[in-house]
Amino acid sequence: MRFVVAFPLATRNRPAGTRAGGGNLKRLIIAALVASAPPLALAQSPDEPAVIVTATRFPESRLDAPVGMIVIGAQEIARDTARTLPELLSHLGGVHTRDNSGSPDRQVDLRGFGITGDQNTLILLDGVRLNENDLNSTKLSAIPLQSIERIEILPGGSAVLFGGGTTGGTINIITKAPTPNQTSGSVFAGYGSYASADVRAGANYAGERLGLALNAGHQESDNYRQNNRLRQDSLVGDVRYRDGETNAGLKFGADLQSLQLPGVRNEIEYANDPRGAQTPGNWSQRRGEFGTLSFGRPLGPLDFAADLGYRDNDSTAYFAPSINRITQRSLTFSPRVRLPFASLGFPSVLIAGLDWGDWNYDRQIDFPGFPNSSTSGTQRSTGVYAHYSGQLTAATKLTLGARQQRATDHRVATGLGTSDQGQTQKPHAGELAVSHALSERWQVYGKLATSFRVANVDENGLTASGDLLKAQTARNREAGVEYRPRGAKLRASIYQIDLDNEIYFSPIVVAFGANTNLSPTRRSGAELSGQWSVTPTLDLAGSFAYQVARFRTGAYGGVDVSGKDVPLVPKQLASLRLFWRVADKTQFGAAGNYVGHQRYDNDQDNSFPRVMPAYALFDIKLTQEWADWQYSAALNNLFDKKYFNYGLVDIFGQCGTPTCVYPQAGRVFFVSAEHAFR
Repeated sequence: MRFVVAFPLATRNRPAGTRAGGGNLKRLIIAALVASAPPLALAQSPDEPAVIVTATRFPESRLDAPVGMIVIGAQEIARDTARTLPELLSHLGGVHTRDNSGSPDRQVDLRGFGITGDQNTLILLDGVRLNENDLNSTKLSAIPLQSIERIEILPGGSAVLFGGGTTGGTINIITKAPTPNQTSGSVFAGYGSYASADVRAGANYAGERLGLALNAGHQESDNYRQNNRLRQDSLVGDVRYRDGETNAGLKFGADLQSLQLPGVRNEIEYANDPRGAQTPGNWSQRRGEFGTLSFGRPLGPLDFAADLGYRDNDSTAYFAPSINRITQRSLTFSPRVRLPFASLGFPSVLIAGLDWGDWNYDRQIDFPGFPNSSTSGTQRSTGVYAHYSGQLTAATKLTLGARQQRATDHRVATGLGTSDQGQTQKPHAGELAVSHALSERWQVYGKLATSFRVANVDENGLTASGDLLKAQTARNREAGVEYRPRGAKLRASIYQIDLDNEIYFSPIVVAFGANTNLSPTRRSGAELSGQWSVTPTLDLAGSFAYQVARFRTGAYGGVDVSGKDVPLVPKQLASLRLFWRVADKTQFGAAGNYVGHQRYDNDQDNSFPRVMPAYALFDIKLTQEWADWQYSAALNNLFDKKYFNYGLVDIFGQCGTPTCVYPQAGRVFFVSAEHAFR
């Protein structure tokens, strides 16, 4: 099933006013651990929940899912202090988010890709792609939190099953299905700092075979910055039908957003007036609708499933002195089959499928002197894949997979720059994985994979060479260990990603910058994570990530960047979360997140003498249940930390000081009440 949130914003993922376009761990990789993906399931302990996940595009036990997958359930989501999905993701270790536009839809970055993080992190809704084929961040803020059953986060490439844009990782958001034989609902209302209001309602009506779930939400806020008022409405519906082993569904919805855009602050303004606006008249509006049909049933020895999805998005934005209007339409079809069988006396599974997509984009810019500048683009893609996993022995599992993709792009521009360009590319991906259970509690794993990314219409709109960009390719290596003592889970991993033709906006490749295919680059790092039920009433979870992003070789505009750090990649990310059931109906939660130093955007040659400051944020939340009511009070940024998570070196003379930044809110309170009925 698919929840497609479609709200284009007519800006590149850079601040309004900037130019558009847009440790080596190799020796640590253990040669014997050459691969990993879905590992051998460890014996399920009594305290291990029987969670079902969809990492292979079919439901499977959580214990058969890839090692390293982070699963956030509905209960954990309800405990968190976040009010939107982007806020929730920012609270998870290893997931970095940044605000570089004033939009609630932050960029999401896994494994250190910087400004292109959201182009290398695939977002799925019920297993179906949400990312658009442009430079806008994936629109997540209007997905009602109460509609989410769980979130599956899998760092590292998974291109075999899901296609391009997965080099950093994949985030799969699974929404709640109607609960059979149940009539229930809930209403939620909250109010907080900066005149922030949040109203939600949900209903479930289902019999034995047919069910309906509806979720609606309204959000509005003046926000921390001047000229940053937000108003957002959303509606999501889910109709499910099941007759024995046959199931069908229709998911539909719509959303509206109105947002004012404040622009950046220079260093003097950040010190004296961080809440002010550089662009007091800029704004954006967006509207989206979607519908997705799904079907599944056994066909002899096979399990068959398919999704047919359509989405329609329109947006308008004013960036003085121009108005941008964008229309996007997309149609996707994804049939697939699953064949379980025995091999060498052990269970095996073969999954094969096809992903077809047709995406259309039209943009008109009314700019003084160029009143009818327009861009239209299409991308038609077809991918076929096969994915095998099976036991070699009782303790060792092998995974193999391959994908072949064909993507045809056509782009026509008139008015402000005229061009008519097209190309067809055939990238491919592969996966080889091995995992081995040393005991009931210990498991080691390794992974080799290749992945790819095809340039989007915005990136191809401003290139250094004038030609359309080549597909980016990557070679992923990962190895790790997982330990599951009773009441706890610990994981450690190391990884290395070598990229060729990385698609990137370089401010120095030509005058005023352009998108280009980089010389070889590398991402490498180490990750630690753990969960521990200290007592029946106290749970702890934490994570730490060390990540390095480097230009391996290359010179742009006469500047050698070999060995330099890629901007906007924090060296350290850490999180710690606590949940304490104080009494039977009283709960307390606390969270801390640390983001380390990182290079400013536009500092590709690392010549700027300063780096973005590190920061640590702390949140708390108290919840009290009373009959069918639940009351909560939360404080985010408890110690009123002054910080920013996006900044750039002002090489284009935008703000008059060496750097420009997007200030973030200080201490924020929010109180709410929720009523459940049946």
